[in-house]
Amino acid sequence: MIAPRLDWLLPEPFLDPPAFEGFGRPVATLLARRGFRDDPGLRAFLEAGAGAFHDLSRMADAERALDRIDAAIAAGQTIAIWGDYDADGMSAIAVWVLALRALGVEPVRHVPSRIADGYGLSAAGLDDLRRRGVDLVITCDCGVGNVAEVAHATSIGLDVIVTDHHLPGPMLPAAVAVVDPHRIDCRYPDPDLTGAGLAFKLAAALLARRGQSVADLAAVASIGTVSDLAPMTGESRAIVRMGLAELAVTERAGLRALLARAAEHPDAPTGRDLGFGIAPRINAAGRIAEAELAISLLVEEDLAAAERIADELEAVHHRRREMTTAAVEEARALAAASPGEGPLVIRGDGWAPGLIGLVASRLVDTLGRPVAVAALVGTEVRGSVRAPVDFHVAAALEATAAHLAKRGGHAGAGGFSVLPEAWEAFVAAFSALPRPWPVRDDGVPAVPPGRLVVDLVLPAAHLGWDLAEELERLAPYGPGHVEPMLAVTGLRLAEARRVGSSEQHLALRMRRGLEVIDAIAFGVGADAPLPEVGEAVDLVGTLERDTFQGLPRLRIRVLDYADGAASPLRARRLAAAGPGVPVVAAT
Repeated sequence: MIAPRLDWLLPEPFLDPPAFEGFGRPVATLLARRGFRDDPGLRAFLEAGAGAFHDLSRMADAERALDRIDAAIAAGQTIAIWGDYDADGMSAIAVWVLALRALGVEPVRHVPSRIADGYGLSAAGLDDLRRRGVDLVITCDCGVGNVAEVAHATSIGLDVIVTDHHLPGPMLPAAVAVVDPHRIDCRYPDPDLTGAGLAFKLAAALLARRGQSVADLAAVASIGTVSDLAPMTGESRAIVRMGLAELAVTERAGLRALLARAAEHPDAPTGRDLGFGIAPRINAAGRIAEAELAISLLVEEDLAAAERIADELEAVHHRRREMTTAAVEEARALAAASPGEGPLVIRGDGWAPGLIGLVASRLVDTLGRPVAVAALVGTEVRGSVRAPVDFHVAAALEATAAHLAKRGGHAGAGGFSVLPEAWEAFVAAFSALPRPWPVRDDGVPAVPPGRLVVDLVLPAAHLGWDLAEELERLAPYGPGHVEPMLAVTGLRLAEARRVGSSEQHLALRMRRGLEVIDAIAFGVGADAPLPEVGEAVDLVGTLERDTFQGLPRLRIRVLDYADGAASPLRARRLAAAGPGVPVVAAT
């Protein structure tokens, strides 16, 4: 007997979905539930490309920023790009490097040390750039909160252009330009661009002024867009679609070396490759090594150098995974001492600062509650916050600002630093915040924490290549357009075995009549109970196509499972079997 590990939030039956060209009834039902009503609207969404981009002149200070960059190029001034040490910031730096190189400029690139400097601009770093002859600094994915630091830059003769997508504070920096779609006076229609997405729009516009373009700008920007969990709608969706198309044909040596190590099919990369293969490798450099390692790979054009850098980055990536596993185990033990559903704060001074965001994310996934994870770095405590959709992280940090030295973030994630003497006061204030805090307004449904949202209840007879191809046509997936979650009924277990070096995963072979369908449940743990062979088992997960021993196959990536008697679908099956109740092919 297998009890469900999660609550399943099942959809209401949808008996009469509209017809969509090229899609069968199950996917048509899914599309109707997601608000699509006709083929033109669906095509505009699915085929989002350059036509989805808005006029950049509607972005506050964008033209002013481009004018200043143009003037710097014309005058032969030295330009520096200052970015964040995550994949979004590093991708944004790479976008600017590629664009400025095309205009005959090799910019200075600067990423602060996560340990020595922390997030954002610093007076010491700006002083160093000025000594090196820099005249103009363009920030990426940071800067909107650095009022004092921008004032310092001005005092030493440095011009600063801020490009950022984080929520501004009550005062904007007195920079030459502050380009942030979240400015209260900004009327740009799409506020969800990431730092890399913003860099892409600005760099492309700069090139267009001179009648130029550069291959792979969208390819690089798509990495930051996916890694920073931008909604897969609007301009972010267009950037990712364009980026995947560019990655498939890129001749840039660094990108090809990265794809060879991080994509299942390097000549046909997917959004999943970006999110689970490429972005973690880029992030690893900023977490436990030097961000410059990843940036240099993104812009590298020499094959031998690219292979060498990619091998080095791969080693960093594997080391980061090992360190994360150990830190997560320690954090879960600490979290067990503070049960409940409210905000949780834990601290491990032995954890690498670059890993605390990952630890927080893993705890949110398993605990379903807001989590702040922190570590002592030098003379201050630095933390990262992650949270479910009913808890606005940036607003929570603002509410506890009296105890913080620095803070920044957006709805789902953020970071902070606090002096050790203020630590206990911060813990008390953050832990006391209620849920929801406040209700998020970013379009993400406020699903109760811990619930697994099912998009389609699907009899196993409907699983097939046609369904898999239709679901692939809806990609790329992400926030605002998540990968469809299927609850598959009518399967019996043929085989179950633990797999992986530490037997943390569960490989299942499910029987549908005489056919066998593969399934995999990742990370269930070595002590997870095995279902009994022959049992009727309902699976909840996503349908994917992959290759096994050189042959294509369908596979279910399982998020949860339950035998027929314990399944939340049992009541629906009983109702459907009653007299006069229609049995819907896909609900």
